[in-house]
Amino acid sequence: MGALSVSAFLDDAVTIVHGPDGCTHINTSLLHTTLLEHDIYTIPRIISSGLGEEEVIFGGEEALAEAIAQACSSGPSAVCVISTCVTETIGDDTAAVCARDWEVPVVHIESSGFLGGTFHSGYSSALFALADFIEPSPSRDRGVNLIGEKNLEFEVEANYAEVARLLGALGLEVNVRFVRNVSPEEIRGMGAGCLNVMREDPQGILSAHFDALTGIPSIPVFPAGLAGTIAFLGEVGGLTGIDASDAIREEEARQEELAGDFSDLAGACITFDSFGFQSAGNDLFEEIAEHLGIHVSPEGTVIPVPFCMPVGTSGIRAMLRQWRRFINGQTL
Repeated sequence: MGALSVSAFLDDAVTIVHGPDGCTHINTSLLHTTLLEHDIYTIPRIISSGLGEEEVIFGGEEALAEAIAQACSSGPSAVCVISTCVTETIGDDTAAVCARDWEVPVVHIESSGFLGGTFHSGYSSALFALADFIEPSPSRDRGVNLIGEKNLEFEVEANYAEVARLLGALGLEVNVRFVRNVSPEEIRGMGAGCLNVMREDPQGILSAHFDALTGIPSIPVFPAGLAGTIAFLGEVGGLTGIDASDAIREEEARQEELAGDFSDLAGACITFDSFGFQSAGNDLFEEIAEHLGIHVSPEGTVIPVPFCMPVGTSGIRAMLRQWRRFINGQTL
């Protein structure tokens, strides 16, 4: 599913899930359901290599070749082949089949499911595989590449808009959204970008890969928090040779305006609930509460921690609207 959440957003491409039909059905159904929740009603072009008992016993490489030929016949911009736990277990040389002489580019994405694979490893594997489309460029004048946006998070477009706004304050534009509604041809132009910004790369794996591949400096995460947003502007300016002083002053004024717009929350008492796996101990929440004069105490109104940290000042504004609803609801 992690690999599919990337390949499904490659424009005019077909994804082949190399395995039994059940693997394709389960993952496509999960993807389609998630997209419906995002008000996206188009179904990505996904097909199965349709392995049955015979292929599982004797190998499914020719079944894959037939599926690739079928996919190529419609003239897509690319074909992505996602391997599954079944094909990894029986030892199909999926990469060799993908490397044959096909009419369109065929990209192999390793994704082994229960053989140790996770959503995140499939997601990373897809980004690495599709990076093969990037072409070197002597110029560095096409703006900023955004790498690894979380296509299935509800705030993906709002987060993009906020990062684009912050970059615009420095006179920069987004070059390529890798990979969100982008074509292989557009990906080829990533090498002409002046900066790479990762959606989230806490271990530095993506940054190291794309730094080595493109020679373009990178920032490992979208801006989060009040101070983090200001620091993001400074870091972008430093890496691109742009004076960020004016943009920083404007953003600081924007953040003060934010505090004024939510002054009714001053003096409220709240506590954070992680609802399981999210961390309620993030300093970002304490920073925002202190900025608005909100007290944090175990006895306060329970505020759920978001699944993903809010991006930039606009993300904080959206989160504060939620805080206000919880606080006001508690006082009714």
